Amino acid sequence: MRDEDIDWTIYHLITGNNGCTEGLLLERTCYDPKEIHTSLTRLCRYRLVEQRDDIWCACSVGDMILKDQIQDLLTDGLELSGGVIRYRPEGEETK
Repeated sequence: MRDEDIDWTIYHLITGNNGCTEGLLLERTCYDPKEIHTSLTRLCRYRLVEQRDDIWCACSVGDMILKDQIQDLLTDGLELSGGVIRYRPEGEETK
């Protein structure tokens, strides 16, 4: 199966369920856990999804645009999650 097909399936499960855990994605797709993790990494890199605690959620269009515009700042300890920008110095645990 092509990566695009896996990404499409996972993204639509996330959006159709208002978020999913990796376990739920594994159960619903029967994909290999590594395939799911790799797909989520790609979708995150494309700024389509983000992880909130153990749930993967779709990013809003506003979040996508904002993440793209401030990507360089995020590497300096800033984090964008759920539309909120937080400062997290390296080594500080996220809640």
